[in-house]
Amino acid sequence: MYRAVILDLDGTVYIGSQLTPGAREGIETLRKLGFKIMFLTNNSMVSRRMIVNKLEEMGIAVNANEVLNSGAASAIYLKRRMNKAKAFVVGEVGLVEELFIQGHDIVSDYRQAEVVVVGGDRYLTYNKLLDAHRAIIRGALFVATNRDHALMVEDGPVPGAGAVVSYLETSTGVRPIVIGKPEKYIAELALELLNVTPEETVMVGDNVATDLELAKKVGMKGILIRTGLGSDKIPESVTYVNNLLELPKLLLSNP
Repeated sequence: MYRAVILDLDGTVYIGSQLTPGAREGIETLRKLGFKIMFLTNNSMVSRRMIVNKLEEMGIAVNANEVLNSGAASAIYLKRRMNKAKAFVVGEVGLVEELFIQGHDIVSDYRQAEVVVVGGDRYLTYNKLLDAHRAIIRGALFVATNRDHALMVEDGPVPGAGAVVSYLETSTGVRPIVIGKPEKYIAELALELLNVTPEETVMVGDNVATDLELAKKVGMKGILIRTGLGSDKIPESVTYVNNLLELPKLLLSNP
């Protein structure tokens, strides 16, 4: 019996500033049916606080402990591994906020960096890449929030954190520790926060390569939603819904 639903955000619950069709109603129905919910996204440009504010502005009630993104998961990973790290950040304010919350120090001098944390960055400069490159080849731990090649926004996909990660991986020859989907760490953290097992949990998202692959890796049921990136051809044997309004009925018919 399924007890929890993990929902991707970008392309699943919303695209840019617009909810996907049936998202609000589908989520409300899941809550009425007693499902635990976790909103899980690879988007590290925003913090959990910013995600909560966005969802509430869209009319979706949410608690702060129901949100996890790759930036927060990266900060928690470093907290558990290093306790307090000196981090050089290639990313935006949301990622910096999550690192601060976990007690890490943000450094601007690459020579002081114990770790380089890389996320999506719409204000990326060559000098920032150069400093990150230099920190990594000096021995700083290389942590990637995620490898998403693109992020879905209202007018189509835009380059994601994975593009920046690939640049630095190529220039340094160092493989990063990747935290976000489809790596197991972020899923295991989400399950820990939900206090459920993989067998009790459904992962819903619009990306076969990240959302469904993550579900497969940890033993969760994966469901593709045909919004966002999932509007393309559906692979054989993949369970799918056209929108979140259809999800509760599917879960009730396949307990």
